[in-house]
Amino acid sequence: MKKLIIIFSLILLMVSFADARRKVKKSGEIKDNVYTDAEYGFKLTLNDEWKSTVKKEKENFRLVLVKKNYDIPMDYKDAPDYTQVPRIVVYADTSTVPTLAFIDSLVSDTYKSDQKKEILKEYEILNEQEIIPKGHKPLSIGKSEAKGFQWLAQAKYTKEVATSISSLGGQRVYGSYGGAIIAVKNGNNILLFHMMCEYQFFESIFNEMLQIVNTLEWVEQ
Repeated sequence: MKKLIIIFSLILLMVSFADARRKVKKSGEIKDNVYTDAEYGFKLTLNDEWKSTVKKEKENFRLVLVKKNYDIPMDYKDAPDYTQVPRIVVYADTSTVPTLAFIDSLVSDTYKSDQKKEILKEYEILNEQEIIPKGHKPLSIGKSEAKGFQWLAQAKYTKEVATSISSLGGQRVYGSYGGAIIAVKNGNNILLFHMMCEYQFFESIFNEMLQIVNTLEWVEQ
């Protein structure tokens, strides 16, 4: 009987190892620097200056891009880790709400939904306290000139920056972040791009984001 229990335990252990080693399905794939989504029917040409991470198949966050080389504010020259690293997060889902109304629901102080709660987990600019909206405007995106909208904002912050491990106090830094959300739809599929960085570098980083967004192509599924 003990032998049977040991054999059964070993079988279960082998199955567990096999499951652990089984490749996790991804939201899409990158080939020749082009990301193609497996479910929502879009592809993007990526920029070599951004490190890409393809998310899991079942996640609505499909792709994360992180700037490899970025500028650091002078206030952080002795503590560069305090710098907000430029990051683009691509989210996809279905919705019958038009793009502008969808963005307005995200920035609303009163609107709540499970979908919005999920988006807020990664869309950092929306979690800041002192948000200064910079307006939104329509965009024609990609080769198909799909109609989308962009929303821009600035968020002020105050940080206590420790310049060394041994320092007893810190330097108080007043700065701000720049944030952008771009929304575009294809049928009921909605695609959101979010980016946040230090505000003094926002213009150049946002232009790089736009270059990536404008490679958007919808593909047959």
